[in-house]
Amino acid sequence: MKIHVLLLFSFVGSFHAQGQWRDLFNGKDLQNWQITIAGQEPGKDPDQLVQVRDGNIHMYADTDENANVPFGVIVHEEEFSHYHLSLEYRWTGKKFAPRKEAIRDAGLLYHSTETNMVWPESVEYQIQEGDTGDIVFIRTGGFTWMHPNPEKAPEGQGKPGLLPEHGGYLMTRLTKTWDYIGRFPVLDRNEGWNQVEVIVRGADYAEHMVNGKTKARLFDLQNQDGSPRSKGKISLQLEGAEIEYRNIRIRPLPESLRVSHRHIAMSAVKGIKSSIATLRVAFPAKSGGEFSIIGADAAAFRMVSSSKNANGETEFQIEFSPNRGSGRYSAGIQLGNPATDHAFVILQGLSLAALEGKNEPTLEEITRALGIPINVGGSELSLDTKTPTIGESVKAPYFQAASSNKIRITPLARFSPPGFTPIGISHRGEASLIEVARLADSSKSGDAHQRLFASFENSESVEIEAPDKPFTIYMKGHAYTSFTDSARDGGSEIPNTARVYPVRHFQGQKRENSFLVAFEEAANGDYQDAVLLIENVKIAE
Repeated sequence: MKIHVLLLFSFVGSFHAQGQWRDLFNGKDLQNWQITIAGQEPGKDPDQLVQVRDGNIHMYADTDENANVPFGVIVHEEEFSHYHLSLEYRWTGKKFAPRKEAIRDAGLLYHSTETNMVWPESVEYQIQEGDTGDIVFIRTGGFTWMHPNPEKAPEGQGKPGLLPEHGGYLMTRLTKTWDYIGRFPVLDRNEGWNQVEVIVRGADYAEHMVNGKTKARLFDLQNQDGSPRSKGKISLQLEGAEIEYRNIRIRPLPESLRVSHRHIAMSAVKGIKSSIATLRVAFPAKSGGEFSIIGADAAAFRMVSSSKNANGETEFQIEFSPNRGSGRYSAGIQLGNPATDHAFVILQGLSLAALEGKNEPTLEEITRALGIPINVGGSELSLDTKTPTIGESVKAPYFQAASSNKIRITPLARFSPPGFTPIGISHRGEASLIEVARLADSSKSGDAHQRLFASFENSESVEIEAPDKPFTIYMKGHAYTSFTDSARDGGSEIPNTARVYPVRHFQGQKRENSFLVAFEEAANGDYQDAVLLIENVKIAE
């Protein structure tokens, strides 16, 4: 489903400053390309596994179908960073050992480095029967979106992925070897020509398209050490199946549009009007300012107004109106043109059928809607309250400031009984509680105690001076006081009243020295009575 709005401001029509296409393959020879075959010196192809015929690059054209063949790549000599690449491929019959009985396989590798080897470090756009457009991280990493219900994903290779606008949830993929994300819906054909497109914007974003349709999205591409992987060469694989490539073209792209949010999360309780989210976008002067809502739940989100602010940015007001009951909703905003002045923003919504109790979302649903890639320790509403750590949680009884800057505390979610709820700190070795803020009651908003981005009494977040002693964080609930230090007696019957998770990424932005603190104020272990983001802290020794 797609909802499209074309915005016209002080100018008429739309204009796209598109880069000019140029050919990377001249249709005659492999000028500007190097062949690397496994077991051979780079540039050597004694068995002519790679040939140019009839204007196409033809892999294994004259190879005996009974042969056991080596694999290899051809690598273009230039490095690229921000670009739109397009090519076509088709399978032309023969398969060879050691993949004689396997499905036909090849691939497009981008941001390739160390290209005198098979296979170079890169991000792979998979080219394989039924799997074209899948993602393979070859000794690289980044972020993409996974299928929340793997048993419902299509058959295929790898871990099941899913576009974020169709319900995928964010996870990091950073390994020392390989990681394969696939099992997307099939968009390629086994007969005839297929079109491959990849849109790459440095380390920031990549989009895999097959025959004109988006199959996968990635962002924050990384090297093995976690640094940005912003450029590299383009390689094409030969991997034991006869294949032809043609019409290999590229055009430069500008940086992504500057946006205030890469991920927007909203919530709504049935019968209570949801809040409005604001997205600020810096469109180029000659842009048409296009705004499109796409995805499985596009109809549940709408842009209610737009205006220009004092900085010349366009401000969009977005409303979430659930239309299919309770649960997590997924969509996305396409801004500008994917092939020119583009940005993609994730839309997530949480809908509640009623207030409190079994109507509340799980902690996993909350973190997935918020765009925090962590394993919270289970998908049920009630989690383990006895084990010291669950999922990716860590033991963090006490914190200390990571620097001399102030510590920021932001309530990301609250699903608890109504009323003011004190939040504060207590120094190690001291009994006194120092209140720093109170979660707001429901006098001004009926869903103040049952929503994402709950607020404090007078602000959306608070900052405190860096304490000179290690401190535990507490929430004074209705029944007892919860502490990150499980040894502190707050009157609870359960041994762990808080879970602490390191946060390295939040809503499309990297985080350092940040933690998610999830409090439990009853005994069911839902750990979403208050979910706080604590910044500029580290675990105290």
